[in-house]
Amino acid sequence: MAVFPFNPDLPRNQWTAIQADGFPDPAPGCVYDGHRLDGGIPLGGLGTGYFTLEGNGLIGHCSIFNDIVPPRADFSEWLTVKIAGGESLPLSNSDIAYWGHHPVADLVSRFEAKNLELGIRAFAPLILGDSAESNIPAALFDIEIRSSRAEAVDLELVIEPPKAPIGSTYNIALAGENISVANDDGGLTGRIARKIEANGSYRVRFVFAWHAPYWRDSGREPHVNQYAARYEDAAAVADDALGRFDALLAGVLTWQNAIYTTDLPAWLRDALVQGLYSLSKNTVWIAKTRKDEWWDDTGWFTHNESHTGCPITETMVCRMHGHMPALFFYPELERTSLEAFRHFQILDGEIPFSYGMESSMRDPRYHCQHPLNSGQYAQMIYRLYLRTGDRGLLAHFYDSAKRAIRYQHSLDDDDDGLVNDQAHVQPTELWPANQFYDIWPWWGTSAYVAGTWLATLSCGEAMAKEMDDEAFATECADWLKRGIAAYQDKLWTGEYYRLWHDPAKTSGEGPDCDVSLGNQLMAQWCVKITGMADILPPEQVQSALGAVKRLNMGATRHGIVNGVNPDGSRYISKPDSDADQVVDILPNNDHATQVFVGENLCAAMNFIYYGQRDTGLEIARRIYEAIALTSRTPWKQHCLIDADTGLPVWGEDYYSNMVIWALPMACANQNIAEFMQSELVREITST
Repeated sequence: MAVFPFNPDLPRNQWTAIQADGFPDPAPGCVYDGHRLDGGIPLGGLGTGYFTLEGNGLIGHCSIFNDIVPPRADFSEWLTVKIAGGESLPLSNSDIAYWGHHPVADLVSRFEAKNLELGIRAFAPLILGDSAESNIPAALFDIEIRSSRAEAVDLELVIEPPKAPIGSTYNIALAGENISVANDDGGLTGRIARKIEANGSYRVRFVFAWHAPYWRDSGREPHVNQYAARYEDAAAVADDALGRFDALLAGVLTWQNAIYTTDLPAWLRDALVQGLYSLSKNTVWIAKTRKDEWWDDTGWFTHNESHTGCPITETMVCRMHGHMPALFFYPELERTSLEAFRHFQILDGEIPFSYGMESSMRDPRYHCQHPLNSGQYAQMIYRLYLRTGDRGLLAHFYDSAKRAIRYQHSLDDDDDGLVNDQAHVQPTELWPANQFYDIWPWWGTSAYVAGTWLATLSCGEAMAKEMDDEAFATECADWLKRGIAAYQDKLWTGEYYRLWHDPAKTSGEGPDCDVSLGNQLMAQWCVKITGMADILPPEQVQSALGAVKRLNMGATRHGIVNGVNPDGSRYISKPDSDADQVVDILPNNDHATQVFVGENLCAAMNFIYYGQRDTGLEIARRIYEAIALTSRTPWKQHCLIDADTGLPVWGEDYYSNMVIWALPMACANQNIAEFMQSELVREITST
């Protein structure tokens, strides 16, 4: 008989094939020595809050009571085995084999000296394609306790889930067959007692649910969580989840099995499943509860840059990469996020950088990374149109997108058709560089910012044609033609596109910075995923890819280095000053010398789209293995990793890393509209 939930006697901390309960075929993944993991599966859904089940068996961080920024650090025991006679065995004292496949944590816990073993499956109902079912504030548990003793033994499982704050109106519930529950000072203790026969076992199921609808964000604005519109209290949640335990679990395993049975590389299949954990950790979904709220009954869904690492609500430049899962599987929620940016658009057309700092949702920030924000917003509107095919939706957003594009065009300060960089740094400082690589100032015309702008113009022209707006289509086409010519003239080195060109800089690096940026072809990624025509000449794209492979990929074993000099050495960020001292905000956090995960996954996809599949997948594999195998942080992924060691540098739990979900689309040479019609997506959403 197979061991529940999986066979723990597999090689640990390396790729393997895992025969597990609920999967007809072995699933690719990594069984970790739990005590060597950094972080565990977050048990929670869309905007419900979460708590982590750590590799060492403890409950780790917890945000279910709206401790959002930062999440509460519990690190407490939640499961103890008590043997008749008084001996207690906390889960954390056992040897733990840990296989996570988000939102499921599978553990096999061995108390070898006691001849006892626990098989544990804990999961949250995150179901792709069904936002309501993914918004249940509960964690579901299936536990089998096994004895290899020669005699019968009386055992008791003691369950102590996270406690609600003392004096709060929040409530929690435990529900399960044969479970007795005691309530004490906002906490619950569940007990399940059973005699196990010699060499016998027993299986128990229970649900832990929470209900904490009311909260204030860091700007002190009051909100109500969306799940409160469906559930009166935690007891109602627990009853619902327990009654549908098998159906909810099947809903999760169905989409996971659809991914695991593709012909994608095994590491990529694992990366797709694990990459969705950010939806549990970093999302908020609030309800419409008053007539004066501008959002509709769907509510308002947001994804933070990182509640734990860099808390900013819906950073535009991060959602440019990371919004792919919401776009693909929850387009109704993606619409609410874009609707908020539309709501916050100001008179000159500028779209804000974010809704607010930390967990704020109504404190928008302007004139920060603005050479990118407004155009990226317009691109995301076009992506949503491609995803839904809804012309009425496009018509709703069209005027806003048009004004956003015209605002961004106002940042063309030399009238060449290209948006210019606008670094806001002081002498000796590197921050704010005012684009995605925010402590690496660029000047004049940069390959990244100007290239993203060219893609925006291409989207603008396409949207205008869909809306029969010939005047604006011509306007975008004219800007695009002039911009491409200037881009070629100012940035092409003969082999690749230089980092930036600024004729106003006559000393230091100016007027040309010939650094090779790993993601210098961002323009091409943007048009490839939307199915539009190439912006840059194909022969020059191939040459630039060759340079990125030789220089940027050649400078590390962990993906591609962001900035590399023509001689192959890594570029070191410099301030706009001749001063010897540089003000470094965070040690070792030089965006130029390290590996930016989201950005470099986009670069990897360009290789794939341009016929160099093996190279592109190798870049992505190196990056993901640094996360999953080197640092063992598949559920605590960082934005920036060290080019020498592959270890984390900065940006825990980062939004932009979810761009991994565009890789299957690139591997199939598809755009968004085509991918949504693919067999993979149909199977994932067939629950």
